[in-house]
Amino acid sequence: MHIALLSTRDIHGTDTLDALQRRAERLLARVSSQISELAVALADLNGPKGGVDRQCQVQARLHDGSTFIVRARSTAFGRAIDEALHKLVKRLLRQRKKVVETRRHAVAFGRLAAEV
Repeated sequence: MHIALLSTRDIHGTDTLDALQRRAERLLARVSSQISELAVALADLNGPKGGVDRQCQVQARLHDGSTFIVRARSTAFGRAIDEALHKLVKRLLRQRKKVVETRRHAVAFGRLAAEV
């Protein structure tokens, strides 16, 4: 899984790319086989004023070509990154569950041919 860190401004006190890599590997361990590329964008929305304005946007490209985008805001970049990665895991697991349920309820080709 390739990880790219993007930033709109010079953000002081943020995690390095190595720390981001470790967090992503730890939090995305269950679904990392599905992800080919991960782009993480960090932004401080209102500058040094403070508040819940640190945003993390994660864009995941999967091996099947689909793309998922999640966002999270918090008072600290580390917390925003963790929340966004947790949201991504939930979405990917939900999507995998839908695929499994669709396969489980699909009519087998042999039965379909016998009915016709």
